Amino acid sequence: MKTIALLTFALLLSFVTFGQSAQDELDVRAVIKTMETAWNTHDYSFTGKNDIFDSNAAVINPVGMYWKNKAEIIKALQAFGETRFKYTSTQYNVKAVKFLAPSVALLTMSAKDLVEQDFQGGKKGDSLEGMYFITLLKGGNGWKITSLQVTDVNVNAAPMNPIK
Repeated sequence: MKTIALLTFALLLSFVTFGQSAQDELDVRAVIKTMETAWNTHDYSFTGKNDIFDSNAAVINPVGMYWKNKAEIIKALQAFGETRFKYTSTQYNVKAVKFLAPSVALLTMSAKDLVEQDFQGGKKGDSLEGMYFITLLKGGNGWKITSLQVTDVNVNAAPMNPIK
C-alpha cells in the first residue's frame, strides 16, 4: 500500500512540475524572442519591454570580451551597435531549454547573422553562425538572462564533427 501511495504521489508531483515547466519554457523562449526583436530593430538599450538582463549578468562574446554586469553589457552592445551590429540582422533557433531548478534555466541556441549592407566588417549577403549558451534566473520581474556565452561556428570544421 505504501508503494502505491508513493507512486501516486510521485506521479502527481511530475504533473505539477511539468505544468509549471511548460509555462516557464514559454516564458524563457519569450525572453529570447525579445532579444531577437530588439537586435533586429537595433535597440540595444535593453530597457522597458526589452529588459532581459539581470543586473548582475555576465557576457562573454565570440572574441573573448567579458562584460560583468548589465551596465557594461548594454554599453558594449550599444557601442558595437553603432559600428557593426546596425548592418546585420539575426535569427535565433532555440535548440534546448533545461531547468536545473524552478528558477534556473539553461538554454542552448544557434544564431544566424546576415549582413544587410556592406560595411568594413562584411559584405551584403554574408552570414555568420554562432552558438549561444545562456543561463536565466526567474525572479520578481520574470525570467532574466544572468549569463550568456557566444561561440562563432567554424563552418570549415563543421564537416569533421563526429556528432551529426
